[in-house]
Amino acid sequence: MLSIWAGKSRPRHPRPDRRGAGRAGEDPARRFLDALAEAQVLDAGGHERALTALDLPGRRPLPLLLTEFGLVHETTLVSALADATGLPFLRDEEVPGEPVLPGLIGADYCARARVLPLRADATRLDVAAVDVFDPEVPAALAHLTDREVAVTIVGPSAFERAHRAVYGDAAPEDHDGIGADDDLARLQDVASQAPIVRLAARLVRKAFELSASDIHVEAEEADVRVRYRVDGVLIESERLARSVQLPLTTRIKILAGLNIAERRLPQDGRMKVQDRGRDVDIRVSTLPTAHGESVVLRVLDGSRRVDDFSGLGFDAAAIAQIAAMTARPNGLVLVTGPTGSGKTTTLYAALRRLNGTHLKIVTVEDPVEYRMPGVNQVQAHPGIGLDFAAALRSILRQDPDVVMVGEIRDGETARIAVQAALTGHLVISTLHTNSAPATVTRLVDMGVAPFLIAATLNGVVAQRLVRRVCDACAEAAPATAEERIRLRVPLADPGSRPLTLRRACGCPACNGSGYRGRMVVSEIMPLDATLRGLISEGADERTLEGRAREAGMASLADTARARVLSGDTTLDEVGRVFEGLL
Repeated sequence: MLSIWAGKSRPRHPRPDRRGAGRAGEDPARRFLDALAEAQVLDAGGHERALTALDLPGRRPLPLLLTEFGLVHETTLVSALADATGLPFLRDEEVPGEPVLPGLIGADYCARARVLPLRADATRLDVAAVDVFDPEVPAALAHLTDREVAVTIVGPSAFERAHRAVYGDAAPEDHDGIGADDDLARLQDVASQAPIVRLAARLVRKAFELSASDIHVEAEEADVRVRYRVDGVLIESERLARSVQLPLTTRIKILAGLNIAERRLPQDGRMKVQDRGRDVDIRVSTLPTAHGESVVLRVLDGSRRVDDFSGLGFDAAAIAQIAAMTARPNGLVLVTGPTGSGKTTTLYAALRRLNGTHLKIVTVEDPVEYRMPGVNQVQAHPGIGLDFAAALRSILRQDPDVVMVGEIRDGETARIAVQAALTGHLVISTLHTNSAPATVTRLVDMGVAPFLIAATLNGVVAQRLVRRVCDACAEAAPATAEERIRLRVPLADPGSRPLTLRRACGCPACNGSGYRGRMVVSEIMPLDATLRGLISEGADERTLEGRAREAGMASLADTARARVLSGDTTLDEVGRVFEGLL
C-alpha cells in the first residue's frame, strides 16, 4: 500500500512553508514519486524525469506531468493517489449539474487552479482537485468561502470533462496560454518547452522500438489517443491529457515545417530524425477534426525496407513469373490490391532488379517514400498541376527505358501509360482492384480500349499482406474439422497422422500479438495468347479468371491456404485480411 498521508482531508490549509521542499522527506509530491517507484508503477527513468520536472520554475502539477509525459495512465494514477493519500476520487455521479457557489468561485479560477466545487453547505465545501499536493488552493477556497474544504481526487482528463459539463464550452486548456486565439509566439514557446519536446521524442522513439509504420495522435473530447500501426494493425498505446494536444501538435508542425497558425485546413510535411546514428524520414499529415487536429506520422525507415521478392514472401515460382513479366523491354506490369497491401514495396523490389547502368529508370510518385540511387525519382505536385498524367508526359520526353508510375488513378494516366508501353517503354504501376483478372475490367472502365490492353499488358500481380506467426511463441495444435474444411484438406482417417497448424500465442518478442512481421499472399496472372484474345473480344472477369486458372494461376485463396498449411500464418489472420475468403 502506498501511504504518504494519514488524513483524508486538509481543511483551511495555511500557506505552506516551501523551504526544504526539494528534499523527498518533506515534499509529499516527491514522496509520492518514490512510492510509485517502489511499487514499480514508475520505472527508474520515469522517476528521474518527473523529479527533474518538479524542479523547473513554474512547474506544472505532478499529476499533469505524469500523464503528459505518458509515464502513468490516468486510471492508475488516480488509484495510486487515492491509495497514497487516503482521499476519495471523483465519481461521475458526483459532478454537479450546475456551478456551486458561482458568486464566489468563478469558472476561470477553477480552470486555472484545476479545481471543481462539488457541493456546499453552511460549513463545508467539497471540491475535486487535480493537484492534491498543493495546499494553497484549498486554503484559498477555505478563506474565500469561510467553509471547511474537503478534497476529492480527479484526474486531468476527467477534470476537463467535468469542467465542460458544469461551465460549458470554456475548455480548461484555454487558460494554459495555448488557446486558439493566443499569440503565436507564446504558442511556439509552449511547444518548445522541455516536457512537450520530450513527449514528442518519446512517441517517435517508441515507434522505432515497436517497428511501427505509423503513429496516430488523435484528439478526442476528453483526451488524446496515441496509437501505433504495427504489422498493419493499429494498437492503442496510451491516453494523454487533453491539455497537451495543442502544444504537442504544434511541436510536430514546427519539426515538419508546417504552418502552426493554420488549424482549419489539412497540411502535409516531412521531417528527419535520428535513430541510433542513422537518419529516418517521417512524413507528417494533419487533419482538422471536431476536437482538434489529428496527426499521423508515417515512419519511412529505410533500414526496415525489404529489398527483394523473397524477403516479401514470394516463392520461387512467383519470383520467376514476375521476373519474366518485367524482363521484357516494353509493356505494362501492374501490381494491384487495396491500400496497405504492399504494392509500392513490390514495385521497389522490381526496380532494384532492373536498376543498372544500361537502363534509364524514371519514377513519378506521390510521395517519394524511399530514395533509390541510380533512379530518377519525381515527386508529383497536383496542387501546381504536376499530377501523374502531366509528369508522365514529361518523363516520356526524357528517353527512359523503364517508367514507374506510383498509381494509376484516372483514365488519362491509364491511357498515357498504355501508350508509353506501346511505344517501347516498360511501365510498371499500381491499381486498386480486388483480383488480377479484375484489373482488365478496371482498365476498360477507365476508358482504355480492350485491344490496347491485350497488346500492352504483360501481367498482373494481385496481393495482400498477412502477419507472420511469431517463431518465439507459436505453438502447434491439431486442426479442427472446421479448419480442415476451410483449408480443403480431407478429414483424416482414424489411423492417419493428424494435421497440425501453428497457433499465435503472444510473448514479449511480438508485443503479445502472436505475430511478428508480414508476408505477401499473391495471385499472379501472366498473359498468354489465349488470354490476350479473350481480352480483345471483351470477355468478362469470370471468363478471364477461368482461363487463368486453367493456365496454372494460383488464386489468392489458394496462396492463403498454402501459407496456413506451411505454418507461416494462421487461419485467424487470413480471415482478418480476407473476410469470407476461406
